Amino acid sequence: MSRSLRILAACAVAAAAFAFVAPAQAFVLGAYHIMPTPAYKAKLLKEGVPPPAGPVNYYGGSVFTSSKVVSVMWGSGVNSTIVSTIPGFSAAIVNSTYVDQMSQYNTKGVHAINGHKSTKQIISRGTYLGQIVINPKNKNTTLQDSDVQAEIEHQIKKGVLPPRDLNTLYMVYFPQNVTIELDGLTSCVDFGAYHFATVDTTLSKKNIFYAVEPDCGGSIGNITFAASHEFAEATTDNVPTPGSFPDFPQAWNDANGFEIGDLCGTSGQLSDGTNHWTVTQYFLNSTMHCSTGNYTSP
Repeated sequence: MSRSLRILAACAVAAAAFAFVAPAQAFVLGAYHIMPTPAYKAKLLKEGVPPPAGPVNYYGGSVFTSSKVVSVMWGSGVNSTIVSTIPGFSAAIVNSTYVDQMSQYNTKGVHAINGHKSTKQIISRGTYLGQIVINPKNKNTTLQDSDVQAEIEHQIKKGVLPPRDLNTLYMVYFPQNVTIELDGLTSCVDFGAYHFATVDTTLSKKNIFYAVEPDCGGSIGNITFAASHEFAEATTDNVPTPGSFPDFPQAWNDANGFEIGDLCGTSGQLSDGTNHWTVTQYFLNSTMHCSTGNYTSP
């Protein structure tokens, strides 16, 4: 495989043959971590891939101490419901009890399981930097992950997107007619979202952290479920897993390389008192179970 990526399938695919709701288990196949569509799940089961299991361990990598989320709309063709919903959702999730529970994944005072030195970070609530509709230089409707990276870098260089730093997460939302391919896997056929870093071999001050959120034709609840999954995992493991054998520069993973969202498939609700959004639950080492209940902002 040309690169290491981790993927979450968490949206409903439009075609009935592939329709699904976020499942409760993820699987490993090579360097990929996915929640598959039924057809792809059947293939994985034939490979004998293992399901995830806690606890999650610390491997010496970095977390977001105070995330700064930018929602990026890939052109003017993104579904209007996504465009109107994501700003409120994003502003709420970064400043909520959803983040508060992640403090158990601080790295300060924690010894890495592999003997690597700690980054000595504390996870706290973040900020929402706003939503930006970009005019993509790349007009193709079929994109590789490298195309997405190049576009983010281009838009940062132009000053359209805010500059990168070690707490900024660019969450990119796409029109329904845009397909993203990952070394032979296809959005909305094999996967529904993923997060990644442009540098996945070390901790680098030049890194760009991003999440890819295709529109698979499902409900807005599927979109926010997938987005919350990627936000939780990027916060606690912003240089994601390069395979089934976790090690530095990863942060928090289980022994098979799964992150905190991979271990849970149930949903909860995030509310700012007026609006409500569907979010994924995530694994808590403190209870050895998935988080339960709902979340509030601020």
